[in-house]
Amino acid sequence: MERLNTKSGRFIAHLQAWFIDHEILRVLFRNFYALSADAYRSNHPSPRFIKKLKKEVGLNTIISMRRADKTGQYRLEKEACDNLGITLVHLTMSSRSFPDVENILKAKEILETATYPILIHCKSGADRAGLMSVFYKHFILKQPIKQALSELSMKYGHFRWADTGKLDYFFDDFLQFESQHPEITFLDWVENHYNKTDLDQSFKAEGWANIVVNKILHRE
Repeated sequence: MERLNTKSGRFIAHLQAWFIDHEILRVLFRNFYALSADAYRSNHPSPRFIKKLKKEVGLNTIISMRRADKTGQYRLEKEACDNLGITLVHLTMSSRSFPDVENILKAKEILETATYPILIHCKSGADRAGLMSVFYKHFILKQPIKQALSELSMKYGHFRWADTGKLDYFFDDFLQFESQHPEITFLDWVENHYNKTDLDQSFKAEGWANIVVNKILHRE
């Protein structure tokens, strides 16, 4: 993998970001929304967009739900963050599986210790960014889960009928439990009652929706 400090390496990185990772589409639709006065969500940010947010809102931390790897989009994001003094934090999760307890607890820790303002993002800004936004609104803004769930919505391109609907199914299971046990908090449920294996066995996705999400949108 060529480095960004070579012309060829930088050119290849931009090609990867634009045509393999779909930056060519993101530049037309950033899927950017404010969660509060100092928290935002979007799809994968370009270096130019990161610079814009640093200038306009004083961005201090980016929370990426994607992995740190050798792809062009990651290397360009990391370079931009390093140059602008922005902390880049990774919490790698999948939009097609139920969240692990450890990752939920890690999400809470990251949100509670981050230097704000923050930007939360995944590839498309629809699924994993939505999940982390629900966590932000619940753990930081103290909104009930039912209210915070507005962040998992078709408004952002989220499909609950595909395998990405496992995120909705996860929260639906908690809300059903909460209706019978209102004294149990979401965090308590996660640590002591949440059963990922049972949910995996009972969840069913719609075939047409998976075609849209996996074959057309190429969600991670």
